[in-house]
Amino acid sequence: MRSIFPLLFSLVVGYTAAISAEDKATLPVLPGGAKPFSFVVLGDMHYKRPDFSSRKIASAIAASVRDNEPPVAFVCQTGDIAEGGTYDMKDGKRIFRLANHDETKSELDYALRDVTEAFQLPLFIAAGNHDKHGGGTAFPAAVWPMVSRQLNAPVTNNCYGFRHGPCAFVFLDFAPADHRAQQDQIRQLLKQAQAQGGLQHIFLFAHYPLWPLIRPGFSSAKLTDSLLPIFKEFPVDAFFCGHTHNTSAWVRQLDGATITQIQGVACQDSPELTPMEERRTFLLPMDALSYYWGYLSGPKNGFFLVTVDSTRVRVQFRAGAQLIREFAWQEPGQLTDVTKPAPRPTVALDAAALNTATSATLAFCPWADDRADLNIILNGERITTAQVGPTMRSNAFVDEQRIPIPADKLKLLRLANELTFENPGRAIFALGHAYLEVRLADGRTARTAIAARFFFSSSEADGRAAKKKYGWEIIPASALKGVTLGQPLGPMPLHFGP
Repeated sequence: MRSIFPLLFSLVVGYTAAISAEDKATLPVLPGGAKPFSFVVLGDMHYKRPDFSSRKIASAIAASVRDNEPPVAFVCQTGDIAEGGTYDMKDGKRIFRLANHDETKSELDYALRDVTEAFQLPLFIAAGNHDKHGGGTAFPAAVWPMVSRQLNAPVTNNCYGFRHGPCAFVFLDFAPADHRAQQDQIRQLLKQAQAQGGLQHIFLFAHYPLWPLIRPGFSSAKLTDSLLPIFKEFPVDAFFCGHTHNTSAWVRQLDGATITQIQGVACQDSPELTPMEERRTFLLPMDALSYYWGYLSGPKNGFFLVTVDSTRVRVQFRAGAQLIREFAWQEPGQLTDVTKPAPRPTVALDAAALNTATSATLAFCPWADDRADLNIILNGERITTAQVGPTMRSNAFVDEQRIPIPADKLKLLRLANELTFENPGRAIFALGHAYLEVRLADGRTARTAIAARFFFSSSEADGRAAKKKYGWEIIPASALKGVTLGQPLGPMPLHFGP
């Protein structure tokens, strides 16, 4: 019988050669990285047919950094550069119609061309959920060839990386077919970056946040779980993301990992940047964050300008040329503020001032698959009736509903209030992010602290029996309070002052 040793030998040699080739592989290197440099990070842009109004965003931001020192080397975009569909009404509900391949690719092609022409710089993108519409084929067709040309290296999936100066940049897929395979690829890319020598900073980019602070359901536990080992193994400076259309930066220590998440949106145009804590209940324990700031939305032409100078990273949060905040670090997780807005004035409220209230509003964000009727009781007395729902799944606990309190009921307001919601139709719904707002005779506005919990009109078992389980799936168990179906929700404490 012919010996099998030559065959085994050849297989072992071949395998060893493959491993050696993989270990020796290097990340593509962008030229010009020896000196301090800057890069731009853009959040969601949502280029949409047929008017493509987002083109105004790219040109405005590009103009604001054209003479920046040190010069901007490239642009990073964290996904949803395209819209990938249109909104329609059906049976009283607002629904999103997905675009097909050709429609999505036309938006992607326009967006890539517009941004690169505006900046005259390389553009690197993380795939967003809207970018994957059209069957998921438009993004590879439009983006992979562009990135391959810029890196002078083949890009064949949504996870890729490169070196520039002392930094490694890795772009991720928020929903890969195999999270473990992507984890392995990220690890290999970062090992290659380390093997090239001189690595001082690591930046990751993805569409989904690791954890959303205020927008439930806008994350992926599979993605987060797959990335935690990466944060433990490598000193990642920052994880840039988008998706929720909020703006924030925070640092969290978790299970031996230091995690800095910086989240932005480019396509918002909020006349006022409202701090998250003024209007929303947090989904993460705030005492777990060693650094934090956040806004409900983003300013016109909002973006991050990141500068790497020697061993220091400096990040500016800007609205075009206007600087809103600036923070920096030398070691991952050790963020310090350089420039920040002055604290917003607070309204000190006592019983006498509350008695001058000229109007009041109850605000909350609901989740209701179907319409639900409720009676609202303030401090033991019914004040009005209201309807909630139906809400789009993607907007559960997102869209704020404001209910005026009748003028003849203002006398019921107290510094410490209790709200109860009767559910005569035995509907299944939930209310979150609730607060009371009053307008005083002197023109000032005062608000209660935000309700610490989300209030559900039934138990989870009743919700699942009725095939309405979504609310429980997106709210941490520690942050919700349920009642027996048909019983009043509450009491919900809402206090003016601490």
